[in-house]
Amino acid sequence: MRARAWARAVRLCLRGLAAVVLLLTLVATPCRGADPVKGEATFTSQGGYARLVLKLAEDVETEVVTAGSIIVIRFKRPVDIAVEKLSDAVPDYVGSARRDPDGSAIRLSLARRATINTMTAGERVFVDFLPDSWTGPPPSLPASVIRELSERARAAERLLRAQRAADAAKKKPPIGSTDLRPLRVRNA
Repeated sequence: MRARAWARAVRLCLRGLAAVVLLLTLVATPCRGADPVKGEATFTSQGGYARLVLKLAEDVETEVVTAGSIIVIRFKRPVDIAVEKLSDAVPDYVGSARRDPDGSAIRLSLARRATINTMTAGERVFVDFLPDSWTGPPPSLPASVIRELSERARAAERLLRAQRAADAAKKKPPIGSTDLRPLRVRNA
């Protein structure tokens, strides 16, 4: 009985030690939440519409809103994306572009009326500018992006299955470990 109590006390101490180490690690690690996420922007016009692609180093929650002829792309975390030359890339659609000083948003001034369609794929944000003459459904994601997302999903599924198998193996006690008391043999 004392061995069980001692083992329980050791486990509790180890858990407490692990919690202290984790807390010290979190306190000692500098906060990266304020660092802007690096990214790049490309703007192309093809197939009768224009597409802005924002490729970020990390997945950042994004919201795209329109206010008259202004498109505002807001980010949950600050971003560092050069946008000065975006208006030169597709002048038929965008007159000017700027990034807010704190990196929380990108603002685009439309040069013409357009319907905005937004899609997010991992660390990329696709903003389509569809002209008034556009008919039919909005353009889809590029096939290469769809393939990449599909491969990521399969890899995540494999990892999840492996984790579940490891968790299930931990729950099963090893053979013969249910009773650790020594066997007593009686002489008759």
